[in-house]
Amino acid sequence: MRLLDSPEVATGPSPSSIVRRRTSQQIRGLSHLVACVAATGLLLAACAGAGDGSAAALDTTVEFVLARAGGLCVPADGDAALCELMLVVRDDGTWEATGNQPPAPAEGAVAAGAASRLAAVVESGWEALTARPFTGTCPSAYDGQEVWYAVRRLPTGPGAELADAVVREVRSCTYDLEHTEARRVLQQLEELWREFGLPG
Repeated sequence: MRLLDSPEVATGPSPSSIVRRRTSQQIRGLSHLVACVAATGLLLAACAGAGDGSAAALDTTVEFVLARAGGLCVPADGDAALCELMLVVRDDGTWEATGNQPPAPAEGAVAAGAASRLAAVVESGWEALTARPFTGTCPSAYDGQEVWYAVRRLPTGPGAELADAVVREVRSCTYDLEHTEARRVLQQLEELWREFGLPG
């Protein structure tokens, strides 16, 4: 009969060696996990950085829009229709008018940077222009006109087709543009408009 403490029986690893081996395996596994997490973090940071760099690398060009709509217009060669005018000023100084109320001529050029300067007036006065909602009936409902101003920042260059344009728009039937602070901003805009020699 064999004894439990016989060398022939007690030949397996000791409990202490089993604990040491398991502890070593756990440490190696934990180290591997930490390394993976760190590598993943670096990869995500690199991707985020690359995305920021791509966005920062995109140039933008500015367009400023003045538009009116409402009332009935009867063109010389057509039937009565809603009166519409949209005048787009680009940052290279060129401008173009469309609609059934175009000025004559319907296109031209002013100083380069005109759109950016007009946009700066609207954006710096944005809080005043949008401070109060419009209430009541829009004038376009009774033969009057709604007026709106828009700033478009359009991405240009490689990758521009994947980026979104930024558009900010103020409409006279969305916001109350008749209160004192809003009128002050619009007066600055009108003075600059005339300074550039743009059609009314």
